Amino acid sequence: MQNDKFAPPPTGFYPPPAQPGYSQPGYPQPGYPQPEYPQPGYPQPGHPQHITPAETYPGGAPPPPPMPPRDPPTRVEPPTGCCQRNQKNKPQSNAVGSAGLIFISGGMNIAWAIGFRGPIFYHSTKHNYIAWFIGAIIGALVTMALTNKVAKKYVLQFSSVLVAIGGLIIACTHNNGAGTTAACYLDGIANGLVFAPFMALVGEISVPYMRGLTSASLEQLCFGSGIFLQIIYVSSWSYSSYTPYNEFTSENMKGVLSTIYGVLALILGSLMTIESPVLMLANNDEQAAIDALRRLQKPAVLTEETYELLAEHKRYLAYNKDMSMGESISKALPTFIRLAYLRVLNAMSISSFVVITYSIAIIMSNNLAMANSWYLGFGLLRWLGTLIPSFSMESLGRKKPAVFGLLVSCGLAFAVGSQYNVYLNMSQVGVLIMIFEFFAGVAFSSNSAYLAEAYPMGVKQHFIGFTFITEIFVFLIISVCDVNIVYAYNYFYIMGAMYLAGFILGVLTLPETRRMTLLGAQEQFSKFVNFRF
Repeated sequence: MQNDKFAPPPTGFYPPPAQPGYSQPGYPQPGYPQPEYPQPGYPQPGHPQHITPAETYPGGAPPPPPMPPRDPPTRVEPPTGCCQRNQKNKPQSNAVGSAGLIFISGGMNIAWAIGFRGPIFYHSTKHNYIAWFIGAIIGALVTMALTNKVAKKYVLQFSSVLVAIGGLIIACTHNNGAGTTAACYLDGIANGLVFAPFMALVGEISVPYMRGLTSASLEQLCFGSGIFLQIIYVSSWSYSSYTPYNEFTSENMKGVLSTIYGVLALILGSLMTIESPVLMLANNDEQAAIDALRRLQKPAVLTEETYELLAEHKRYLAYNKDMSMGESISKALPTFIRLAYLRVLNAMSISSFVVITYSIAIIMSNNLAMANSWYLGFGLLRWLGTLIPSFSMESLGRKKPAVFGLLVSCGLAFAVGSQYNVYLNMSQVGVLIMIFEFFAGVAFSSNSAYLAEAYPMGVKQHFIGFTFITEIFVFLIISVCDVNIVYAYNYFYIMGAMYLAGFILGVLTLPETRRMTLLGAQEQFSKFVNFRF
């Protein structure tokens, strides 16, 4: 007989036996008030009846409400790490850097035309000094007719050849005025051909947080570097009272450097130029656009940012495709007024009138022994005024340096006009002009970024070309005019008044487009009044 005392426990779980004075868990305990629980299936007093969606909607549960549309961001924050950011986006500056070499050659020719040249031993007229400006206008007009019909790489290659040929002509001839004029024409045409396409290209291939630096480095900094380089070797060149006919002069040196720039631009441009992904999308070639965006970053692999940039380019393209030609022009005209006026002030700040006045100040202050140092100071301060804001454009922005530089330049222009007197020592005038050049460089460094992002896509290259032509035309007109050295102060009074108007125009109408997408920047320019800094 089995002893129940040692029988195994039955399988399963059983609650422990109730102890005296305790109740089982989950059961009401005697003597204590219990909470009221609704009974299933019956509505209880004080408890709302549960209603299912199926009981309310005949077709069953309704679909979830649609998510509200999220506007695409117009401002892009850069990744951390300055060096890493620059290295990652280096192919973008490389893709347009060859055009910068052509602009350096153009800057040298501008400096030569406005007065920074050595002794000339051939008969010259004003035509010699305005030939580059005429060529630049011709090139800009031609490239507007070729907009989106010829690949930008081919335009660059042709322009590079023109620069190299023009440089060879000057390098291989001596005291040949006709040859110098022909070379200036070739170099000017090359600069005019390249300017509008590559200013449009730099805006379309640069990421929003690098567009300001890349565009300013391409245009203002390269032209400024060419001007500074011309001043350096012309001021440092040793001249004798008797110069043999076949001696290597500073003009020949300009030709050698232009030849080098042209050859380098041809080689590097053929290897590194990348066409605009926006135009590839406009031509319904999305795969080519993706490949271009991939090659515009290091490492050249497809990432999430690649597709984000692709989506942003599609939004920009869709926004501009909806505009008619008349609407695009009407939106571009107010922007053209603002930017063209600033470019006019830029031309006035480093025109032949300013250089002549500066030379007179050096002569009247009895500083001929130190003339070379004075000229180097002029070029250095102008270059530094362009360099510093160019590399801080994504932190300082575009508008603040522009309006600050315009305001200080306005005061300095009036100061030069009030101090100018050919019958007195004018060393202070020379110092004021040097400081003026620094702040003028600060004022116009952001012009490049505005040109690259402001105009509607349908008329972008045309209006960039018109803006460039306006600036060059002012250079040309001032170079044609004769200077009355006794009344040269009037020029600075007029320039000071125009700078004051530019300052007011900048405060009221210039937008701040730092780190904005192309679409966001274009929308900002569509508003004529912009108080935001």
